[in-house]
Amino acid sequence: MPRNDRTPRSMSRRSYLKATAGGVALTATAGCIGEGLGGGSDTITIGATIPTSGPYGTIGQNQKEGVELAVQHANEDDDAGREVEVVFKDTQTDTQRATQVARDLLNEEGADFLAGNFSSSVALAIGELAQRENVIYTCVGGSNAITGEQCRANVFNAGNSAVQQTSGGLRYALEEGLGESVYEISADYSWGQSIQEWNEAEIVPSYDGVEYLGNTYVDFGATDYSQAITEARNSGADIISFNLFASNHVQSAQQAGDFGLLEDHICVWPATGIVEAEQIGQDILSHENFYASAPWYWEHDTSEAETFADAFYEEYDTRPLGFSASMYAGVRTTLKAISAADGTETDAVRSEMEDRELFPQLWGVGERFRACDHRASIATLTVKGRPGSEVDGQNFFEVLNTPQNPEETQMRTCDETGCSF
Repeated sequence: MPRNDRTPRSMSRRSYLKATAGGVALTATAGCIGEGLGGGSDTITIGATIPTSGPYGTIGQNQKEGVELAVQHANEDDDAGREVEVVFKDTQTDTQRATQVARDLLNEEGADFLAGNFSSSVALAIGELAQRENVIYTCVGGSNAITGEQCRANVFNAGNSAVQQTSGGLRYALEEGLGESVYEISADYSWGQSIQEWNEAEIVPSYDGVEYLGNTYVDFGATDYSQAITEARNSGADIISFNLFASNHVQSAQQAGDFGLLEDHICVWPATGIVEAEQIGQDILSHENFYASAPWYWEHDTSEAETFADAFYEEYDTRPLGFSASMYAGVRTTLKAISAADGTETDAVRSEMEDRELFPQLWGVGERFRACDHRASIATLTVKGRPGSEVDGQNFFEVLNTPQNPEETQMRTCDETGCSF
């Protein structure tokens, strides 16, 4: 929404609300970080839009806890040079609701920036609002469009893109020489379409002698994958890439096991975490032909990843997801940029965020927010399930590969993104 014409332009929304209406402390995470007009307040308010109910509520709750912990640690370490608070609003993974609650966070709660989310469609919608309202939005979202042809100057994406995710899955399988033909089963929305299109147009053609045999799209929320699995099997492909997320991922993996698909085909999933692992079952995860990529994993072997994972477990008695690690680092990095900019003025914060290394370094590869598209250069891991006898708690995976230079090996070049601010 447009700014209130009576709001002094030298003050942030939050400062104005505090001065005129007593101000309401805000706690919110909305997939990206929001606007600021200047920085006179002694408190930074984050507006967080995260789905804590609906189809992704379990994952959203874990991400919410990642943001809470980021704020706690930011205050302990004085990341922003002033006190930080957060107000949360539930998006329910609905684009219209997400846009409305993000607007409310800015105009009613006085948020200085927006953060949170992991749905691509929601990130695109909130990103459009953040650009129109001139606020920073720090988010997670896999669609290539977010940091591609639909990029926004105020949006910073702390998660990995569809290109990065499939690099840890299908590209790894091809690099290892696990097959010479590929078929895909893809979610029929922005994220799944991004992966499918990149695999067909870029990844498969880059390997001599590898044939692309086709794709079957499935609807969001589908529960029966028998037709798609049959089409994939009948294609005769050596490798089948399941470009599916959350419950779609779980059900497709379980049905692939039921159909015996793993006995004759290499099967890869490009976005796997401990929530999916708990439901899929270790017999499938540990099958020799099951491969997956993970945006991050709590046993990742760096000191800062270990510190974060341990602190998260101590606080919440569960392990952090990759989306939670991304938002933890994304929020703290944004607050560091606010400190460096000496306020919440959007242009100044944006300038400080561009090419800034993420803090802390949870991937340990020098990851940063690229200036050209504002995508974090994080490494996408390749994982396999441990045998059930080796699982103790939530240590479902062993890490097969952690690229040390993901900007060169897992990401589009700046020219390839189509992003222009």
